[in-house]
Amino acid sequence: MTLQESLRSLPPDQKFAIVTQLWDDLASSAPLTLPPDELAEMQRRRDEMLADPSIAIDADEVWRRVDGD
Repeated sequence: MTLQESLRSLPPDQKFAIVTQLWDDLASSAPLTLPPDELAEMQRRRDEMLADPSIAIDADEVWRRVDGD
């Protein structure tokens, strides 16, 4: 059985514990470096939103979209 298969077979609470430990480890390590093209795209989107704030959505709308409502 591969590691991926082993992880998929775990119950949700154990998966969550692993994800939490990995996230904490990432948070305490060196900052991640984005590839230049991804950073440029993020900056382009930020500039677009700052130029026209009406295109932004609020947190409630984000969660409606995430939840599929």
